[in-house]
Amino acid sequence: MSQDKLQQFDHLLETLDSGCPPHAGIALGFDRLIAVMMGRNSIRDVIAFPKNAKGADVMVGSPSVIPDEELRAYGLRRSRTR
Repeated sequence: MSQDKLQQFDHLLETLDSGCPPHAGIALGFDRLIAVMMGRNSIRDVIAFPKNAKGADVMVGSPSVIPDEELRAYGLRRSRTR
């Protein structure tokens, strides 16, 4: 793979230097188990990646609008709304 192609994805690889990003995993109810063990009424008190009431992750600012220029770098484009 050419160096130019690698540099297009460099920002993604640099992000992984900070650790694994929030992602889906096996849903074993671990958060609920910890909440019960800690005597909490809500898993929001113990959840690893909490969301606000609008479903947004305030720690990483997602979901967010991706600029068209960045979408083009991956060969993507916005779908037109009807």
